[in-house]
Amino acid sequence: MIQLTPARPEFAPLSIVRALTKHWVMLLAIWLLLAAIPIVVVMKWPATYRAEALVLVDSQKIPEKYVSSSVASDLQDRLATIGQQILSTDQLKKLIDDFDLYRDEKKNHVEEEIIEHMRKDIGEIKVEKGWSRDHLGAFRIAYEGPVPTTVADVANRLASLFIIEDMKARENQAQGTSDFLKNRLNDAKKKLNDLEARVSTYKVQHNGELPQQEASLNASLQRLQLQLQGTDEAVNRAQQTKVILENALGMAESAQSTLARAISEANAPEPSEAGRPAVGAEIPQSLSGSAKVQQDLDAMRVRYGDEHPDVRRLRDELARVKVSEAKGGSAVTPVPVSAPTSAPTVRSARRSIVPELSRQLAQEREKASNVSVQLKNVNRELETRANERKRVLDAIDAFQKRLEHLPIREQEMERLTRDYQNSKEEYKSLLEKMTQAEMATEMERRQKAERFTLLDRARIPERPISPNRPLLITAGVLFSLVLGMAFVIGGELKRNCLLGEWELPKDVVTIGRVPVIDFIGYGPPARRRWRTALVSSAVISLLVVAAVGLYYVLNGR
Repeated sequence: MIQLTPARPEFAPLSIVRALTKHWVMLLAIWLLLAAIPIVVVMKWPATYRAEALVLVDSQKIPEKYVSSSVASDLQDRLATIGQQILSTDQLKKLIDDFDLYRDEKKNHVEEEIIEHMRKDIGEIKVEKGWSRDHLGAFRIAYEGPVPTTVADVANRLASLFIIEDMKARENQAQGTSDFLKNRLNDAKKKLNDLEARVSTYKVQHNGELPQQEASLNASLQRLQLQLQGTDEAVNRAQQTKVILENALGMAESAQSTLARAISEANAPEPSEAGRPAVGAEIPQSLSGSAKVQQDLDAMRVRYGDEHPDVRRLRDELARVKVSEAKGGSAVTPVPVSAPTSAPTVRSARRSIVPELSRQLAQEREKASNVSVQLKNVNRELETRANERKRVLDAIDAFQKRLEHLPIREQEMERLTRDYQNSKEEYKSLLEKMTQAEMATEMERRQKAERFTLLDRARIPERPISPNRPLLITAGVLFSLVLGMAFVIGGELKRNCLLGEWELPKDVVTIGRVPVIDFIGYGPPARRRWRTALVSSAVISLLVVAAVGLYYVLNGR
């Protein structure tokens, strides 16, 4: 072959084909040798299986309008918190010990590396949205490992741990809320009792001066004022009665002295002529009946007034007595002393009127005694009325002072009642919240609230997720073929040989063609047929491997 330097350094497609067909044996050997390496590596590569459990976020069974849940944390936050608890070192170490995981890794790695390896094998929790955009319908927890049964058991254990930890977290949160509210309720109750005691003590200490007693105080004050007015009127009436009785007593005492003097004169011995009374002198007998009726009338008029029936009756009787006295003569009958009357006759006349005078004197004394008794009663009544008036005045003064203290008591009472009402409202609110918290805690214990439910248990995987052997083998075979082709083409480029007329410049004229010359003993027809069959088989195998690899790639296997 003639050594020429091509005018075009690039390698034409026909030149690539010519180089490959020219060194097909070398290409096939390199390809088979290099393809065996990835095939052996992929087949020896340990399989990794993945098991996945589906946990449903089951909604609350009791309507929230009847019982509200005390767990107010967001589901995603609670899920993240539970995930951190489950992926903690102690929890993962317990799982590793229970299922005897990572036996080979324990020989060459420390505990922290094994824990981190398991966290990577668990991966992230895949959350699936529910009917609402913000509502979580379910989530998936998965685990990857070399043993299918162990992988499924670990995934189910992880799902169970999520369910158990969620129940514990919700119950603890509900119980914590209930305990907190219970402590707050006890404090509020103690404060309320203290305020109630203070209010009660204040009401007892200032009873009668409280703002709510203002109406009763005014009513009592009005009643006392009316009582004072009645007492004053009674005192006035008693004073008038006293004046009348004193006048009557004075008249009775005057009449007694007159009658006593007349009796003493009548019983005296006959005086001398010079001591005798003059002719025509009169000796008073007694008070007339009209004077006594007039005295009784005056007393009744002062006590009962002019329109009283007894007053009118006495007035009529007084008129009749006066008429009788006008017709029959005065009660005090003058006894004429005649000059020519002899001494025995005068003495006899004087002695004859002594019994009448004694009788009248006894009547006057009895009348004076009765008037004295009445006067004592009136004085006693005046004293009683004076004491009663003083008591009423003191009571009025006390009630007025209470009314004056009402604004101060009202401010103090308002301050006490304001604190008491605030404490009472706080206690009532805490009591309602405490009741709701206890109902929510009971609902959590009975598992009627929102909870996690294992909807789909992790099944034993039948196909590994890695390695993807068909894809890797196909890629390795294709890569081996590419390396072989590169090796062959690189060798041709290194020799710098002309592979065909298409590599010549366009202005070079072709003079002639040299046919293929078969030398003796070289290239018999049987050998050429074997070579053709071998090339065809290699191409067909290559196409089959590429087709199988493409099929597995498209089907995700």
